[in-house]
This record gives sequence, structure tokens and C-alpha cells, in this order.
Amino acid sequence: MSRITILGTGYIGTSIGLALKASKVNVEVIGHDRDLNRASEGRKRGAFDKVEWNLPAALEKASLVIVATPLGAMEKLFSQMVDFLEPGCIVTDTASLKGATLEWATTAFAGRASFVGGHPIVDGVDRRAAPTANLFQDRTYCVVAAANASEQAVDQVVRFVQTLGAKPLFIDPTEHDSHVAVTGQLPQLLAAALVRVAGASASWRDGQRLSGPAFATLTSAALEDPSELSRQFQVNRESLRRSLVALQDELRELADALDDPERFVAALTAAQEIRAALPTGTEPASELSPPTDLPRAREQFSSWFLGGLGGRRPKK
Repeated sequence: MSRITILGTGYIGTSIGLALKASKVNVEVIGHDRDLNRASEGRKRGAFDKVEWNLPAALEKASLVIVATPLGAMEKLFSQMVDFLEPGCIVTDTASLKGATLEWATTAFAGRASFVGGHPIVDGVDRRAAPTANLFQDRTYCVVAAANASEQAVDQVVRFVQTLGAKPLFIDPTEHDSHVAVTGQLPQLLAAALVRVAGASASWRDGQRLSGPAFATLTSAALEDPSELSRQFQVNRESLRRSLVALQDELRELADALDDPERFVAALTAAQEIRAALPTGTEPASELSPPTDLPRAREQFSSWFLGGLGGRRPKK
């Protein structure tokens, strides 16, 4: 039986394991995490056939390695794992930024493995909830291949994404990270800024009793790990800085329009129209990717492992 190894058994990594097991593909799924208790919990949920605390043991005979750790841990992990990868294996990740991970992977894995970056768009879910096999169903899953990745590696990662129930979207890493700066990181910074503005009020003790669902929703990102957020902001700081400048200009425009009701309403109406045009629920816009034939994708994924890379033997 061929092997898939998942490094990082948090919410995303365990959900990937559950989705793979639910798909009935004929592969062994190995979980690895520095926190053995967390990995063991994932195994109890049925996400992994086996958990390995030892990194070399976890990577042994793996045809596909999925790195689902925080971004801040990836650069070091890539350099630690390279000597234990099976020659010709495929490595993918789940980080929300792609430019940096492609750079790190290209340096670390050159001549050893093909790297095809991934980013499942699962924002808006409560990560305090239990991992689930349905997390990726009908979600957009960005696929960003390194320049030296083989065509076979790209094809296999696409099949993997489809097996999870997600819809692959090919995108340039620079474009990807610029969009993430606006749609992911800017809201996180806004949440922090809004909480700081509110908390700076001398009467905030009473004011917080007036905060409703809108404030709670807008500021929920302020509860995320500050160290990990800072690392992500630093990695993507140029794109983020441009987005911050654009936001400052827009806020200044809105502030100036406060004395002109007609102009102010026009600005709010324009924003409303843009927001109303967004896809609803988890379904990506139809033009972004074709419909996924899940039974066919799973069949191809299994056949590839049984007759393709999964059947190779390490080079002597």
C-alpha cells in the first residue's frame, strides 16, 4: 500500500486526513506532529492509520507529503525533511502565502522532490470546532507549482485536491499573495486596529456592553496567534504595505465625504454592489474552475498511487 504523510495534525492537517479516509482511496495515511497527543487525537478520529513522532520515520516510503504546519515553521522544516524524502516524491503545503514557500521549497528540495504549493480557502470556519472530512467540499483550493515541478507532480496534486472535494484554482504566486494581503491580512490588521481604538476609550468598560454581532464578527481575527500573524505579515509585507496605503486613501475619501451625503451614499452603494456580487456560501465563482467529478477524481488518485509514483522504489 502506498503512503501519504501529513506533517502537522492541527485543524487543517487532520481534516485532510479525514477527507482522504472518507474518499476510500487505497493509501496509508501517516500523521506527524511535534505534539504527539494532538497527532494521537487525530488518529482516534480516524484521520490517520498511524502517527509517527520521528520525522524520518514519518517520511519513509511516502510518495506524497503534505506540510500543514504554520507558515512560521515551514522554512526550517523544509530543510530538516529534505534528506529523508523518497527520491522523486511530491511535496505540497497548505500555507496561506505562496511566494515565500515556493522560494524555500525550491532551495530545499532541488533535485530531490517536486514541490507544488497549495492553499485551501477555508476562511470563515470556526477552527476551534472539531476537524471534519467535509471541510474542503466545494471550496476553492489554490494550486501554485514551483518552476521545476514535474507535470506529473502538478497533475497529482490537482487530483489530490479534487479527492478532498475542493475545486483547484491555478494562480500566480505574486497575484495570490497580493489578493491574500487584501482579503485575508488586511481584515486581520483592521480587527487589531478596531479593538485598539475601542479599548483605548476611557469608558470602554461600559462601551463593550454595547458591542454587538457586527463588532464581534469584525474583530474575531484579533484572537489569532500574534506571533504567527506577525510572521505572515513580515513575509508578505510589500503587498500588505500597498494594501494598507490603498485602505488609508479609501478611509480618507470616506471621511471627506461625511459632509456630502450624496457622495457618501454613492460610496456606500458602490461598496454594497461589489460585496453583493461575491459568491455566496462556500461555492467559488463558476468561471474560476470547472465542476469536479469526485468519483472520477478519486479513481484517478487511487490508480496513480497504485500504478504510478506510489509503486516506485527509492533509488539505490
